[in-house]
Amino acid sequence: MLVRRNELRASKAMQQRVLDNPKIEVLRHTEGKEVIGDGNMMTGMIVTNNQTGDERTLDAGGLFYAIGHTPNTGFLDGQIELDDTGYIVTKPGTTQTNVSGVFAAGDVQDKKYRQAITSAGTGCMAAMDAEHWIVSHQ
Repeated sequence: MLVRRNELRASKAMQQRVLDNPKIEVLRHTEGKEVIGDGNMMTGMIVTNNQTGDERTLDAGGLFYAIGHTPNTGFLDGQIELDDTGYIVTKPGTTQTNVSGVFAAGDVQDKKYRQAITSAGTGCMAAMDAEHWIVSHQ
């Protein structure tokens, strides 16, 4: 696990689960620089220590990339209602926002689950809501 800083920012319980797992090596002050492979499959990753500048290659057959839990909604610039933590506010049980014809799905409106399957499900909901909106506004 690459950690850009010296500290983990997950809950204490989650941090302890990672630190107690002998299969997980935590590399602090470390950032991914380049994914390498054989043309068909990932075989490793070049990482850099952001304090020393030292680089090394890690053997790896896969990558899960995640940075933080802040929704990427800054581009909306006040055009759509956001809650106090930056998530898009939707009408309960729907993907409808406060702007007619604008629907939100996935990680930008789901602060509880934030998972791929939830994003896919709400993406489908948003598509269906958008289709209904288009039909009803013709």
